Amino acid sequence: MTLGQKYLILYKLLIFILNIREIDLMPSKISAETKLSTLIKASKTILEKKTFKESARAIFDFCCQTTGAVSGYVALLSDDGLENEVLFLESGGMPCSVDPLLPMPIRGLREQSYKTHKAVYENNFMNSRWVKFMPEGHVEMKNVLFAPLNIDNKTVGIMGLANKPKDFTNEDAEIASVYGELAAIALANSRYIDLLNEKTKSLEKAISEVKTLQGLLPICMHCKKIRDDKGFWTKLEEYISNHSQANFTHSLCPQCLKENYPDFSDSIDDE
Repeated sequence: MTLGQKYLILYKLLIFILNIREIDLMPSKISAETKLSTLIKASKTILEKKTFKESARAIFDFCCQTTGAVSGYVALLSDDGLENEVLFLESGGMPCSVDPLLPMPIRGLREQSYKTHKAVYENNFMNSRWVKFMPEGHVEMKNVLFAPLNIDNKTVGIMGLANKPKDFTNEDAEIASVYGELAAIALANSRYIDLLNEKTKSLEKAISEVKTLQGLLPICMHCKKIRDDKGFWTKLEEYISNHSQANFTHSLCPQCLKENYPDFSDSIDDE
């Protein structure tokens, strides 16, 4: 990442932090100073971590630390928009026998977050209408909160939190939304860096394949051979082919045809 790119991300984070200062982030026993300090630490992971998965995990952990959740995951929307593709799953030390490769359709309570682009929660999850969507062997969830990852007014992923010792609150939903927005910034930055790296590699490959001829070329005034830097004389076409992307195909110009094959040239003129 270049210095200019870092400054751009830092600027976005600064605006982001200034904006969230207006949100009431004062629930439970955690002070405002601690919450802001934790958020700044989470913001720094965007520049410190090499991949989005690493940043997302760090941001998730900071969110759990702030809200009190002990279980959850971060997932991205699949290309077809029908499923969650889980980056990681934190069981919080509780047993979970669900196959991590099992598809996670966009349905139930998480679907509400995708549709509204807002955080939603349920504090009596095991007795709610949403529990029917849980696969067998899933971690038991006392309560659940989903916060969206929004980019350009579109929800492209979700952060799921669960099993807070006490009930989730509206303040928790606001906090989780802030961390979800932070994760979205990390995702957008990661995609930008990936695209930039891809373009850079493509450009470097193109440059490495380009050969140019420059400077003075010693050429025989009679046979037109060229002397290379090792002192060897090489046919003109061979030299150019070895030092550029050009290839040769041979023919005869009208003047050479007439000088070297007069009979054939005359027959052509007669026609």
